[in-house]
Amino acid sequence: MVNSHTSFGKLKEVVVGVELDFPKRLSDLTFKLFYREAIGEAIYETITDEYYVNQELINQRNTELNNLATLIESKGVVVHRPDTLDKITPFTTPTFKSEVSSASNVRDVTLIYGNTLIETPTYVRNRYFENMALYNVYNKVTDGKNWIKAPNGILTKDTIDMEKWHAKRDWDNIPDNFEMAIDGANFLRIGSDVIVNINSYNQWKGYEWIKSFYPDTTFHVIHVADNHIDGVIIALKPGVFMVNPAYPNIKDVMPDKFKNWTYIYPADLTHNLDTKGMTNIDIQLASSRGMDVNVLSLDENTVVTNELAYGVNDILDKNGFDVVTTALNHGEIFAGGIHCSTLDLIRDDEMISYA
Repeated sequence: MVNSHTSFGKLKEVVVGVELDFPKRLSDLTFKLFYREAIGEAIYETITDEYYVNQELINQRNTELNNLATLIESKGVVVHRPDTLDKITPFTTPTFKSEVSSASNVRDVTLIYGNTLIETPTYVRNRYFENMALYNVYNKVTDGKNWIKAPNGILTKDTIDMEKWHAKRDWDNIPDNFEMAIDGANFLRIGSDVIVNINSYNQWKGYEWIKSFYPDTTFHVIHVADNHIDGVIIALKPGVFMVNPAYPNIKDVMPDKFKNWTYIYPADLTHNLDTKGMTNIDIQLASSRGMDVNVLSLDENTVVTNELAYGVNDILDKNGFDVVTTALNHGEIFAGGIHCSTLDLIRDDEMISYA
């Protein structure tokens, strides 16, 4: 049975993702909206329905994910992997057509909290059936118990909040036409408290749906980024957050009970990011800083990081953490760092207040 209440309890079992082994990537309206902040307005307005990633880069990414899995396994953690896709698989729903994506950023479309596995309502069409690649794992670790799947989404312009994430919204009067859509990576789990980043009507409805399964949990809503919170802030252990340096004032919007924690900020990015030739349109789906702080804790003292995240590695070392480095590069192109690419299934932690 799954069991995970935090991002820092001793890790016992985890999933490590597998990148899609084909150059073609889809970029329909749901994709563009989800990554709007990262890709910028110029690409948002002009991108066509597909783009292509350099195959050599894909091969490197899968090698690095395999190495990440081996590294974590060497630390005594049981590692699971998704099924791989061996061909492009189109599909059709009553409202749209798309192609199945691989389970690469496995943190996104599933939330493990407590002893429950929740398949979250996806925002992006090609992720509609992504979790099927993980059913080999989910059947094993749940035995069919405490496994909840979100209702199928419609994912049309009429059901999606198309406004920019920082637009003013009336959270008390959400139009009925919007459906729920939120990722597991919007939730920062800290025992009996969960901090959740919400910035669309769809996310709010998804949050309310997930909250309904946890009446004893205190949820704290903040509004700090377009989607995922794990490129902004991560709890390393009780009393310590690491924060993306692009958010120097994040303490101001944090729940009061967490304002007395220590907030550590790595130095700005020190390695050079060059996306030229990686895709046919030089697209970038995530920030460099966000990928640097996108780390995986094996326990309260040990953190797996990208070897090129020099600022992160330095600040963790100075604060007494055991830093284990690996190569997982180009997260800006593949929209995921080490935390995104992993999904903790079992941690040795509890549903208690850590604040």
